[in-house]
Amino acid sequence: MKKLMLPWVVGLLFAFPTLNTFAQFADVQIIHNSADPAADSVDIYINAGAAPAVADFKFREATPFISLPAGVLVNVGIAAGNSTGPGDIIATFPFTLTANEKYVVVATGVLNPAQFDISVNGAPAIGFDLKVLTPAQSAGTAGNVSLAVAHGATDAPDVDVLANFGTPPLIDNLGYGTFSGYASVPAAAYILNVTPAADNATIVASYYADLSGLGGGAAVVFASGFLTPANNLNGAAFGLFAALPSGAVVELPAVGNARAQVIHNSADPAAATVDVYINYVSDSLKLDNFAFRSATPFVDLPTGYPVSIGIAPASSTSSSEAIATFTPTLANGESYLVVANGVLNPAMFAANPDGASTGFTLFLEAGAKETSGNTNVDLKVLHGATDAPSVGVNANGGAIVPSASYSNFTGYLNVPAAEYRVDITGANAPATLVAPFYVDASTLGGGATLVFASGFLDPAANMNGPAFGLFAAFPNGTVAPLTAVGNARAQVIHNAADPAAATVDVYVNALADTIKLDDFNFRTATPFVNLPTGYDLDIVIALPTSTGITNGVVATIPATLTSGGSYHIVANGVISPAGFAVNPDGIPTAFGLFVADSARETAVGTGVDIKVFHGATDAPTVDVLANYSTPALVAGAAYTDFTGYLSVPAADYDISITPAGQNTTLVATFDADVTALGGGAGLILASGFLDPATNMNGEGFGLLLVLADGTSVLLPLATSINDDLIRADHNLRIFPNPARINSTISYTLENSGDIRLTVLDIAGKPVFERTKEKQAAGTYEMNFSAETLAAGIYTVVLTTETTLSVKRLSVIK
Repeated sequence: MKKLMLPWVVGLLFAFPTLNTFAQFADVQIIHNSADPAADSVDIYINAGAAPAVADFKFREATPFISLPAGVLVNVGIAAGNSTGPGDIIATFPFTLTANEKYVVVATGVLNPAQFDISVNGAPAIGFDLKVLTPAQSAGTAGNVSLAVAHGATDAPDVDVLANFGTPPLIDNLGYGTFSGYASVPAAAYILNVTPAADNATIVASYYADLSGLGGGAAVVFASGFLTPANNLNGAAFGLFAALPSGAVVELPAVGNARAQVIHNSADPAAATVDVYINYVSDSLKLDNFAFRSATPFVDLPTGYPVSIGIAPASSTSSSEAIATFTPTLANGESYLVVANGVLNPAMFAANPDGASTGFTLFLEAGAKETSGNTNVDLKVLHGATDAPSVGVNANGGAIVPSASYSNFTGYLNVPAAEYRVDITGANAPATLVAPFYVDASTLGGGATLVFASGFLDPAANMNGPAFGLFAAFPNGTVAPLTAVGNARAQVIHNAADPAAATVDVYVNALADTIKLDDFNFRTATPFVNLPTGYDLDIVIALPTSTGITNGVVATIPATLTSGGSYHIVANGVISPAGFAVNPDGIPTAFGLFVADSARETAVGTGVDIKVFHGATDAPTVDVLANYSTPALVAGAAYTDFTGYLSVPAADYDISITPAGQNTTLVATFDADVTALGGGAGLILASGFLDPATNMNGEGFGLLLVLADGTSVLLPLATSINDDLIRADHNLRIFPNPARINSTISYTLENSGDIRLTVLDIAGKPVFERTKEKQAAGTYEMNFSAETLAAGIYTVVLTTETTLSVKRLSVIK
């Protein structure tokens, strides 16, 4: 503008050669506010001088206040820019200025109203004209700002102007082509809302005016341009501009709208709960007691000026108590993630391994999404753990973020709405697992989320702050932890006797990996293996010809394991129960997986820990006897039942199966030699069919011993005692029982014959044996010395040529 002023003043001097004889002057500021594209640049002639006094005076430019002669007629001619002389003048305006007065002269309107929208203010009103404000002001008082407003938008109706949403209006009922009077306002920042006159609830446009540096000054705010450029020769769009006494013209930023979600991810215990103040100039939003790992929904925030975000203690009463203040300027139409992160005093916390600054701050991420725009999920990741190094992120085994360091956001990843195993790994080292997590995004199709790393890898080195985890912030403000994936131990055993399932493929879908047991045979087992926890595993049984987890599927069974747990997972039953004998107790026999928790890989003590599973579909509820003794070792086990663990010495046992409560009726007796298994553990499974002929000629009944390393042994039928012997009572009696030194054993024979009386220790080894040949029918007694025996449980067995009687003896010391 300084370039324009010299010819303006020189032109006036030439126009008034006797000016030096006058001592009367007025101060004038001229503003070009004609939005007509044809008047974008104008030349100003004084008294039709040969050359323009001001050349190429641009739209929305202003002169400073300059002193001009008063009391003299001045004809101001306006011509298009680059005019060739006074003959190009299109409008002339006469002025006689008053001495010592101040004027603001605004060129406004359009050259040819017929070409413009005249529906609001009419053709005569919007013709090109010079509008004059007098007395004008170039200074304020008492540190305030003198503010006047000029309405210069030809297609805008009468308006009110509100300052900071307050009423009554700062400017009331201002029509096109008119000026408001001056208002003295404090030197501060303002939101100026333009509304229709008398309708202050309808905001046409909002602008930000920072007058904080103008104390003692003045300004003319002028409405400029067209509300609807398309109806006005595509002229300049509507806006508010401020002309200062210096001639500077400042465009007031339009206050627009941005969307933002605020997330609290500062793991510093001192900032566990905070108050958040968001100062809108005209209003202040407070998030009261905003807790760590919580979020707002997306909310509207103004744009066009710095938005003050203050973080204060939870007990605060005003923003003046803020411990940290941030002033981002948001972009109109943009959407943001605003994440409070870091620690208040980094010296008290572990340093970031990569040397990144961990001081408390706001991470501001533009381009945030509230929806994905398709059926997938848009996923963004933030590394917000101060003591964690750069990491990689894998989803279901594939690297989606090779490397991200503290404070880094990834771009959005558009992924299918599904379940994911999300592994935090070493940076560019996908095989180095740092921490695994699970997220179920199967119901989030069309949505978006931010997954943020939160907390400390080493709480003890960080003021015992919260431990590391992954969390998801959703657009509605919900924050949900991703489930930490732990580890369980599990052994899978194939005990389904259905001939159609004699060999199967077993798949365990762990999201990040799929385990396949290829050609897994009946009565075989895996060793104990590691399986993930925290989400449902799909265990799929398929035909042995299967080529994948969806091919030849026989059954899919979900299983959820607990971190730190240990399990037996037994495949059992028949695929088509209608082709097999029903269970005598009416228990369903369909193919399934049967799971026992608290499985043991080793014994609790030095003996052998044994658990029993009833897996014979056509067998009734049974008892299990050890060394023919009663009471039963296992009582009342029905199909699919697991027993608790039985801890027994490492020895050789005769294991007998009887109907429940009928311990004299032996179904079968098996030899279980576990003498070499001291300190170990195993599972004994009732396996196969009692009657193969009615069960598709499947495998016959047996007991299967499965060890922790996957060894599977079908126990042989016992041969130490004739399996054809009939259980009899023989009125076998022991007195006293318990015994300390001696006992008397009595029995009754109904028929004569040979007898054998044997006393077995808990390991099944004879400690006493007596035989009698051709003993006549009758009742007999036999003395038995327990003096040299250790305290414990012993079994007394009486056998004849055709019968067997068993009693238990307790020895105490």
